Order: sequence, then C-alpha cells, then structure tokens
Amino acid sequence: MNVRLVRRSLRFAAPLCGLLALCAAASAQIRLVPVETRLSAPAYLAPAAGSLQAPPLAPALTVSPLFSAPSLPDAPVPAAAPLAAAPEAGTLWTGGMPASAAQRQLRAAHWETTKFFFTSRVTLLREMIEQQKSQSVSGERAVDDLEKMWLDWRVQGYSGRVTTAGFGVADRASIRKDALTFFDRHWGKDEASRAAFRRYMDRVDATVPLSRPSNYRKHAFAAPFDLANLPVSELPARLDSLLTGAHSAEIARHREERQDAVLASFKAAALASIREVNAALPEGKKIVATILLGSYSIGQSTPKSDIDYQLMTQDGSSAAIAPFSAALDRNWKENRLEKIEAFQFSLPPSREVVVQSFKEGYQVISPDPAAVAALSKDSFEPDPATSWSRLRGKAFAAFYRAWCWTAFRLADMGAALAMTGQ
Repeated sequence: MNVRLVRRSLRFAAPLCGLLALCAAASAQIRLVPVETRLSAPAYLAPAAGSLQAPPLAPALTVSPLFSAPSLPDAPVPAAAPLAAAPEAGTLWTGGMPASAAQRQLRAAHWETTKFFFTSRVTLLREMIEQQKSQSVSGERAVDDLEKMWLDWRVQGYSGRVTTAGFGVADRASIRKDALTFFDRHWGKDEASRAAFRRYMDRVDATVPLSRPSNYRKHAFAAPFDLANLPVSELPARLDSLLTGAHSAEIARHREERQDAVLASFKAAALASIREVNAALPEGKKIVATILLGSYSIGQSTPKSDIDYQLMTQDGSSAAIAPFSAALDRNWKENRLEKIEAFQFSLPPSREVVVQSFKEGYQVISPDPAAVAALSKDSFEPDPATSWSRLRGKAFAAFYRAWCWTAFRLADMGAALAMTGQ
C-alpha cells in the first residue's frame, strides 16, 4: 500500500466530514443512552442465543434542500406588552413563543446531533459489522456480504424527511417494497425462503397499526437480527417462528394487564418530578411539560416496549433535563420500567413544534392544565406518501449509504497505516 497516499487521504478526511456536516440540515434527535449501547429487538423478534444484535442506528440527518426538514409557519412576533405581574404558582404555559423563534432554537440544539450522525453513528455500524464477521463461519452463512447487507439495512425504508423525533420513515407500501427487495438481494437464494419472508410480511401487515409507520419499518427490517449468520436451509423455519399467534397473544395479555398500570405510574412520577425540579428553577426556565412518546403514549405497547419522553421548558433550554431525570429515578417506584429513553435537548414552548414533530402520537403530562390543553392533539396520522417523498427517500438512501461506505474505506486505510507504522 502507498503510505504517502494513505496519509494524504486521511489528511483531507476531517475537512470533508466538516464540509458535509455544514451542509446538513441540523434537525435530528438522539436519545440519552450511552453511545455504545446495543438495543435488542422486541421479544417476538429476539435473535437466537449467541447471535449479535445490531445497534439502533437510525439515520437522522439531511442535506438541504433535497432532504429538507419540515418548516414551521412563521408567526408574528408580538409587540412589547406592559410589564405583567409574576404568574401564579402552577402556571407554566404562557402562550408559547413564535414558531420561527422555536425553529431557530431547534436548529441550534440539533447541531451536535448532526455531527454525531456523520461520525460516531457510522463508526458504531462498522464496529458491529466487524464483530459479526468475526463470529461468522465461512461457507455456512446465507448472506454473502455482511457489510453490503448492513449498509442496505441501515438506509432503506426512510422518507428523507427530518423531524424532532428522528428521521421520518416512508409509507407502508414503500417500506414493504424496500423490505422485499432487501431480503431477495441478501437472502432470497431459494423460493422457500422468499415465500417464508412474504408470509412474515403478511403477519406484519396484520399486526402493526396503520398509524405507526416507524414500528412497521422496525418489523419489516428485523430480518438481520435473526438471519444474518444462518445457513440457507434454516431460513424458512426461523422466519415462520416470528410474530406468530403466540406472540400476538403475549402482546394482548401485556396490554390488558400491564399497559395502563405502567402508564399511570409514569405519569404520577413525571408530575411529581416536574413539581420537584420547578421548585428550584427561576421563572422563565421551568419545565412546562413532559411529552410522552412511543407505544405507551398511544396504547400499543409490548412486553419489550420502553418509555420515550422529551421535556418542554419555558425557554427551550436543556438545563432541566439532568435534574428531572434524577427526580424521575427517585419518584418512579411502582410498575417501573428499566429502560427509559429521553431526548438530550428540550423543546421550546411551541404547539407547532410538538404537532409537526410527533406524527405518530404523544401525550402531554403537566401540572398546568393550560399546557395540556394547548399542546394536546386528539387524532394522529402519518404524512401521506407522494412521488416527491418517495424520490426523497431513495435519494437519502443513496447519499447516506455512500457516506457510510466512504467512512468505512477511510477507516480501513487508517488501520492499514497503523499496521505499517508498527
């Protein structure tokens, strides 16, 4: 290998990353979980013992103008009002800020996340692939190229649209089409396997609510968790064991026996934590509400569901996140879930931000009834598919896949250079 060429390539890698990151629309999100965390698939999609589970590497970045984040309508900035008396105790919602100001705050908060998706996310994906390669038995694996398979898995099924809740998934028809193509490309070497995957997708269609495209994508692209290191002969049986009637019965039993109890206990703990933290915060920086997201917020939880939430504060700052998390840890004792995921930044006080960001449903938890009334929404439905949204999703897949592949090759060259220097 030409060492001088490798060094020259690495010299320009960092500026290239920075240039592309500057082009990205800074409108993404990341949970408050350690970067190294590997999240497991749902119980009914659990991999066989000893198999490796992939990290949650959902891309959440975009390049303007093709991958455009949703814009909020500008609201007029109100004229200066006479100095008002201090709000009454318990009054947290004061009317919200103009949508344009809220959007500016979100863009600033998302900058670090944008950089994360260009760098650390890609590094994690490469490390996972290398680890899985080391555990594979050559000649017995149905997948010919693990790297190509995981790169396809990472980028397919998205709309190219960014919201606060992350990268928006595509419509169900596009996701199903992408999933079938993905399976045939990497596993579909025989008709029995292809037929088994189509039966599995039929069960996904029957199980996942129409209002939850993100959950639909999770199931549609769950194959690598179970199939990556299997021989071809074992694929049909493994696919037919996923999302069976027994798994559906387990989910129904959980919703009947546990869902309401967990939700009620979380709400009580969140309210207590808001009051506790707000007692030490000055006016203008208090927590307005906890926005509960995910399956528990819409009554579609499973035994493996977690709690997802984001805070809204009066000034949109994130200073209250850490004390709220600590208070929640103290106050949530009954029916507690071990896995709780929070956003690393708070929302500014804006109904438009909440409504635009969380298309699949949410609940507002606040000691101030005015906040609950102002921020809540009665019905939810995903954005309809258009020719533009489908084209945008394809363009995103091509772009992010090329970015990941380039980063992998630069990492390979760096490793080779390190070996040469030893």
